[in-house]
Amino acid sequence: MQAQEKQSLKDLLFSGKLKKDSTGVIRSTDDLSKKIDTSTKKEAQSVNTNAPVANVQQENNAVISKTALTANVVASGIDSVTTKADSAATVTVPANTTPAKSNTRLLKEYTDSVVKSLHEEALKSKQIKKNTYYLMVDYEIDTDGQVTFTNVTSTPENSFLQAQVKQTLDSTPLRLNPVTDSNNQAKKVKRKQQITVTKD
Repeated sequence: MQAQEKQSLKDLLFSGKLKKDSTGVIRSTDDLSKKIDTSTKKEAQSVNTNAPVANVQQENNAVISKTALTANVVASGIDSVTTKADSAATVTVPANTTPAKSNTRLLKEYTDSVVKSLHEEALKSKQIKKNTYYLMVDYEIDTDGQVTFTNVTSTPENSFLQAQVKQTLDSTPLRLNPVTDSNNQAKKVKRKQQITVTKD
């Protein structure tokens, strides 16, 4: 009997037939007939507890797929950020940390090696008297930076020394940085360089 009262209480509760009670508490010992609201007729909403298993499984799959999708989006977002950071790091690290030498420095190193070579060979000749010789070298810088030596003069004049200097220059190629115009285009230019040689 008590189980039947509990069942009818449950039915009344879900059907919406109970009156609003100020106490808000309904006991199984209460007279349920006094608690039924007869002023309004409400349709009983049946609780369908026999939902198809397939639908429940589909809903579970949908929740899982949404979670997996969110995880994938987050993971791919992290991957893309990491990749961008890696590429940025690669760009900021220069491949060659040695600065390019200026033409002035390249030419100075070159003429120093020429003078050293002349001291070891040409200046030992008896055709060159003891003196200080000022050699003026005319040269051209091509658009690719390749240098061509065109003329050598000596003060005081010494044709043998001039020939020896020209031969040494021609046998030792020199490449400088190309000279550019205002539009940053390489151009061919003519220059002069003085070399001082002293025979003691």
